[in-house]
Amino acid sequence: MAHRYRLGIVPRRTRPAPHSWTDWVRLTLVVVLVAGAVTGFFTREWRQRMFTCNEGGPSAEAWRVGDRCIGLSDGPYAFELDRFGAVMRVIDAQNRTAGDDCAAEPVTVGVLLTMSDPLAGSRAVHELEGMAAGQRRTNTEACHRPIRLLVGQLGDYDGDGDPVAVAAAMAAREDVVAVAGIGLSHHATAEIANLLAAAKIPMVSDVVTAEGFDQDGSQNDDPDFERCDRSYADGIGRDYYYRIGFRVAVQVERIGATVPRPDFVMVPVGGSDPYTCTTLPLLQRRYGGGLAEVKFDTTEPSTVLQTARRVCAQRGKVVVAYIARGHDLGRLLTSLDDEYARGQCVADSITVISTSDGNRLRTAEIDPALEHLRVAGLGSRSFTEGRVRVLFTLVAGTEGPRPGDGSWEDFNSAFTGAGFDPDHIGDGWAINAYDAVLTIGQALREVPTTEPVRRGEINSVISGFSGGVSAVPGAGGPIAFDPSGNRTDIEPSVVRLCPRPAGTSPDALSHGSSSTVPVPPGAQEPPGCPPGA
Repeated sequence: MAHRYRLGIVPRRTRPAPHSWTDWVRLTLVVVLVAGAVTGFFTREWRQRMFTCNEGGPSAEAWRVGDRCIGLSDGPYAFELDRFGAVMRVIDAQNRTAGDDCAAEPVTVGVLLTMSDPLAGSRAVHELEGMAAGQRRTNTEACHRPIRLLVGQLGDYDGDGDPVAVAAAMAAREDVVAVAGIGLSHHATAEIANLLAAAKIPMVSDVVTAEGFDQDGSQNDDPDFERCDRSYADGIGRDYYYRIGFRVAVQVERIGATVPRPDFVMVPVGGSDPYTCTTLPLLQRRYGGGLAEVKFDTTEPSTVLQTARRVCAQRGKVVVAYIARGHDLGRLLTSLDDEYARGQCVADSITVISTSDGNRLRTAEIDPALEHLRVAGLGSRSFTEGRVRVLFTLVAGTEGPRPGDGSWEDFNSAFTGAGFDPDHIGDGWAINAYDAVLTIGQALREVPTTEPVRRGEINSVISGFSGGVSAVPGAGGPIAFDPSGNRTDIEPSVVRLCPRPAGTSPDALSHGSSSTVPVPPGAQEPPGCPPGA
């Protein structure tokens, strides 16, 4: 027996039994689970895109970041934002019928906007409606080159969103020939513009107004970027970026020519917001310097009340330049009215002047607290009786028809024909958004229908919209660009916001835009509002 072991012969009773089929199943299951865990770890982003924020099955077009759905949609999917449901259904219908009766094949135009960031508020709905109206106008005008819209929801800028990732997803789409919108005056917008330019995609921005957000960093305006993030100081989207919105420098120039020297400048603490950080030095320069700055904290409501008390302590006719985002204007109006009601305001009158974000007062807020303050401010006794007046620059070139120009009627027909509420026109966002898409549509008209549309061709045509007969007949006036991509030829108007007629209910104030009257240059007093305005 001993030599059998030495020869390597194992007794039969000690040989291992063969594996049963269940052993192999267990082994396979372990391998699959380990591989799945490893794969899942490395494809978490893929799974996030495939199985969240999509309707009708797995898709990578939309995904969740925090509490927001972001990404792309060319159908009725509205990123779980009910207030956008109607306009997305309109865009879906127009996409499906684009080119039905046209010889030319439709092309895809991207639109990028934040549909959810608090800086935009409910104006974002009006913006997308304007873009849809621009599509409708382009597709019905001689049916030259119809377009389909691909909507990009950027999400929130400083929280639940990823604007650059959404823009990258759009840039990766080979069918996108141009982009309208691209977002607000924010640091992320500079990255988006540079990303799209690298892909040679021409873009026409609608509501960006900050200095530096053009192709050469607003060199001709000589802005001061000391208080700013310098990521856009040398310009953005070089060779491929154009904007409809009036830049801050021309707004400040119009304010300086229209409004007497302010007694105070109300500015937020921090000061790195691109919309405000260059406005303050430009305003100081326009009025010769030395303007008293009153700071408030946008995260601390009580600081607005403290500002109101300081303003109210000044005797005479007081002028306050409000250089901040418009969402705190309602709070300022109510605070001033409270001081008057308590007999603590010695100012004979208070004129508040704002740049174009002041148009936000004309739009119902999504946030109930902000909406309560907006309605209370517009319905307050001091505002309705004219002791507190609000002036601002228009974000669009006009608010209504111009003599001898049918472009407004074309816009109004497209906007209402799509089923949108005319009251959504007043804040100007729909006008500029329409004009941005219309500009791209006009460029497409100049590309032969017998050839494929190339991004570079569209860009060359847009760069040639330099004024005169080459200007695009937009709803907000002629659209032409200087070599930096800034709008030229026309300037923004300064207007006074008029109170609603006496007895207007708070519910009525929550719907529709208040009327305005133009303020002529050199006026020492704002013009009066017509009775029943």
